[in-house]
Amino acid sequence: MIKSREPVFPPKNRSNGTKNKLQETDSPIHSWYQFVLGYPPHLVKYYLSKFDILPNQIVLDPFSGTGTTPVECMKCGIRNYGIEANRMAYFASKVKTNLALEPSELYAALVFISQSAISSFKYHRISDVFPFIPDIESRMSPITLDEIPSLTQDQMKIIPAGFISEKPLHKVLILKAIIEKIDDEKIRDFFTLSLATLIVKRAGNIGFGPEIYRKTAKFDIDALSFFLSNSTRMIQDLERFKNGRTVTTIIQGDSRYVNNCLSPELKGKIDCIITSPPYPNEKDYTRSTRLESVLLGFIHDRKDLRSMKENLLRSNSRNIFFNDKDCENIKKFESIENIANEIEKKRICLNKTSGFEKMYPKIVRHYFGGMYLHLKTLKPFLSPNAKLAYVVGDQMSFFQTYIPTADLLGEIAESLGYNICEIELWRTRYATATSRSIDENVLIFENQ
Repeated sequence: MIKSREPVFPPKNRSNGTKNKLQETDSPIHSWYQFVLGYPPHLVKYYLSKFDILPNQIVLDPFSGTGTTPVECMKCGIRNYGIEANRMAYFASKVKTNLALEPSELYAALVFISQSAISSFKYHRISDVFPFIPDIESRMSPITLDEIPSLTQDQMKIIPAGFISEKPLHKVLILKAIIEKIDDEKIRDFFTLSLATLIVKRAGNIGFGPEIYRKTAKFDIDALSFFLSNSTRMIQDLERFKNGRTVTTIIQGDSRYVNNCLSPELKGKIDCIITSPPYPNEKDYTRSTRLESVLLGFIHDRKDLRSMKENLLRSNSRNIFFNDKDCENIKKFESIENIANEIEKKRICLNKTSGFEKMYPKIVRHYFGGMYLHLKTLKPFLSPNAKLAYVVGDQMSFFQTYIPTADLLGEIAESLGYNICEIELWRTRYATATSRSIDENVLIFENQ
């Protein structure tokens, strides 16, 4: 296996922060809603070019998140598919890749939403910065909500404490209720995604570091001006790319079982994979989208949350379940078993007895077992010599035990008949838990 220690994306002197940052030229559509742990569009463009992918070929992102690979392929006129289990991320990908909307109808709907929100805010004596509303005729007459909508107790229980304050919450729920009055589902979805961005960037008391965290509470926010300007920018992006749309299909599903997600008609037809699965660590990926998932109605209670987690790759202790059997797929891989056993020995030596810590060896086994399932069920859908790029990070989350993720996935892929080409260094990341820099790599391999 060839391993390149030179940075993959030129220019090579870029800082890690710049490498993973959304560039201004890539902002349209991509910036509508982003997953904080995703990779940037320029990485997708790099591999589309490296693999010489043409518009008549098909690209798949089996862990598509909020749609970076599908959106970039759409912009390039390349037919593509995305698979995602996180409901909020799936929704974002679906909306961002649907350009078949009429801007004039969106502007008219935006006027209805804005006028209705102003009327409802005033009726309930909710102060806000009321923006200028363009003089655009709307087929829907403005409405005034009689009551301020509220969340159920079950919904409140799954929102981390302090993630949103009362006044911003009321404004978000009023806007959501008004948007739901729009009959056209696709238009409704468009503005729901804009509301999701309002929740993350303005309404919520949340910040993103290595983990999502609670920031100082906001007493109030200027909701309407942000929503209006953000929605207008989204419509302008749609106008810019409207004529260049191509076929994009986003599927909600469990990527461990690609055969259950893709149509049998696609067998032997996928030419390229550009993706980034979750890494084996203690990040609960559902927590990063929890606030907007609950406020927008994608998750209603703990049962809902568990149901979604059951369809995710097992990568942290909060989505390991009693009946999980993914680990059985990698018993023959001595390298993975050795790492899991080393973690368990350290746990015993350090006298760590919490339930979460006892799961660390299971996470490693289930994670790589799930990736084995993924690569196995994916293979029949790949064309001969299909090219694959998997962005994965080395890890030291479990008692500082080193996990060379790309190397281990390469070993699994080889056992399934893939040809490993190289491992390219994408960037290095500083791990606060260990005060060490660890690599984030791109595993490149091809179908045989």
